[in-house]
Amino acid sequence: MKKKILIVDDDSLVLKTLQNLLSRHNYEVHCAKSSEDALRQVESGNFNLIVSDVRMPEQDGIELLKKIRANGLGTPFVFITGYASENTPIDAIKLGAKDYILKPFNLDELLESVKKYIV
Repeated sequence: MKKKILIVDDDSLVLKTLQNLLSRHNYEVHCAKSSEDALRQVESGNFNLIVSDVRMPEQDGIELLKKIRANGLGTPFVFITGYASENTPIDAIKLGAKDYILKPFNLDELLESVKKYIV
């Protein structure tokens, strides 16, 4: 059975790139363009890993992680972002994120993080 990954990013190019990469490595990949869409998908299915952008319109990835944790789900989380502030990575790790990868990222680096943290 394939491991399921949810990718959350408001950038269509990032979604498509990661979907192609992870699908080629035999993962079942689902995509969400917003935190709201991601929450709906998480409520209707079990994911083995969530890869999420931090900065998104309306609700950021940190808020998404907080809501998922508030619902009692311990799904591993890997953040990707092009905007790193000093506190954001620390906040993400305190909330239980497994990794924090800066854009532009190396696809091999992301793939290694996925392999390391997928359950």
